Amino acid sequence: MSNRPVSYILLCFLMTVSVIASARAAEAEGRLARYNIRIDMKEAYIGGICMIRDDESLITASVINEFGVSMMTLSHDKAKDKTKIVNCIKQLRNPMIRKVLKQDFQIIFSEYQKQDPASDNRIEYTNTKHRITYNLIPF
Repeated sequence: MSNRPVSYILLCFLMTVSVIASARAAEAEGRLARYNIRIDMKEAYIGGICMIRDDESLITASVINEFGVSMMTLSHDKAKDKTKIVNCIKQLRNPMIRKVLKQDFQIIFSEYQKQDPASDNRIEYTNTKHRITYNLIPF
């Protein structure tokens, strides 16, 4: 008799425990918020999940699309009130696109900081100049 099914179940259990432990560790370090995100542009949209971790001095956000691909990671230094794109997919590496994303997320992070941590509210922002709408809905 093979031990493969038992090994597989044990591996799945250990992976689940690891994911739960890392999520709890992130929550212990600071506020962790999860949002469904949709960024609507003229001819396309980006949708997925946005996870925001808010520590004492730094806000970090990751946007992951529906397929599990990390679209971009951003950080916001609260003391300097500066936002930077840590990394992003190739399609978003155009300097103009990066500049617009950086400016827009600067405003989104500002709105995020104004929220009451006890109630996760929806965040909406529209860049009228470039006709881009950002919708972050808590889940």
